[in-house]
Amino acid sequence: METETIVQFVWFETAGDNIEFMSHWDEYSKEMRKVQAIKLQQEIGSKKTTRYLSQHSCRQDDFKFVFKKERRSAQFPELEMRVRQLGGYSASQMQCKRDSKKDESKIFAFITGSETDINIFRQLSHYRFLNIYDAYFESSNYNYILEFFVENSHAEEFMEQLKMQNCHFESGMYKECVLQSVK
Repeated sequence: METETIVQFVWFETAGDNIEFMSHWDEYSKEMRKVQAIKLQQEIGSKKTTRYLSQHSCRQDDFKFVFKKERRSAQFPELEMRVRQLGGYSASQMQCKRDSKKDESKIFAFITGSETDINIFRQLSHYRFLNIYDAYFESSNYNYILEFFVENSHAEEFMEQLKMQNCHFESGMYKECVLQSVK
């Protein structure tokens, strides 16, 4: 029997620069990468602050996600940052398990409201793949997180389609950050 995978999503928001964040991130995530698959994405188009979204995947049996909710955590002591845990999610649809390609952006839709019919999102055009994550824990911030893989040339048009949907959600366009390998 295959064990279910849990994906923990966490937002990091900082006014610091990318190089400073990535140096702290690499040190923080080094131990976690030994037991979890981690993806880190940076939001495109943020004005005043930089927002990162991390995805931590592990088997349900191995799930022991711990992250301190402090303004300045021990992992990022001198970097002013807001950390927001979005909760744990299980994948109900995985059309793409690879990283995004250079000509792709990831567009995430964070959906609240269990009555939302997510099939309306499947009918949108211009995306290559759609991964759907359902809230695994009752304390998760969103009912669903949708991860669209969209060709860069269609990303703005896709974001406009997304904004026209009649439901409660947040969205953002992200590019994957290259993580250092564990040594």
